[in-house]
Amino acid sequence: MPKSDEDSLLIQKIGRGDEHALVSLMERFKESIFHFAYRYLRSEEDCAEVTEETFFKVFQKARTFSPRATVKTWIFSIALNLCRDRLRRQKKFHGQVSLDAPVFEGQSEGDLLESVASGSADPYSELRSTDTLQLVNAQILKLPDRIKFPFVFCVLEGHSYDECAAVLKTNRKTVETRIYRARKLLREALDGIL
Repeated sequence: MPKSDEDSLLIQKIGRGDEHALVSLMERFKESIFHFAYRYLRSEEDCAEVTEETFFKVFQKARTFSPRATVKTWIFSIALNLCRDRLRRQKKFHGQVSLDAPVFEGQSEGDLLESVASGSADPYSELRSTDTLQLVNAQILKLPDRIKFPFVFCVLEGHSYDECAAVLKTNRKTVETRIYRARKLLREALDGIL
């Protein structure tokens, strides 16, 4: 049975109050939601709470799930909204995005650095210094939300552009454009710094 069919079946069971189905769904998505929330919020405590709240909302709203989107898309939409709400409530947000972590599972360090490279001959060695990493992290945090989410979701977390488009209820071209704009803004902001 395809994973999406398994997920839909789990949601139906959760809608009937089956807590074991919720546990199964959490086993499949909890780590991904946690990593996404951590990249977005940069606080272990906050992302743990967002992850927990996400699955609480899944349990609450499972009966109303409409199969217009995949279960994965729906869950990430909930997590995104919770992250945005948390950021809105915070007066001043401080955090960092690790740019020397692998972009996708199984990739080596430095892959993310290459994805936001400023065009220099060896951006990885330039970005290795703590001060420079903090500057880059600060620039990512300054990105407008509409382009920060696609950048974090696709570039940092490795989800597909199509999944991002489904979460944002837009099309793939819009996601591509927003990621392009995020990279461009990062290059411009870092050009004089690096």
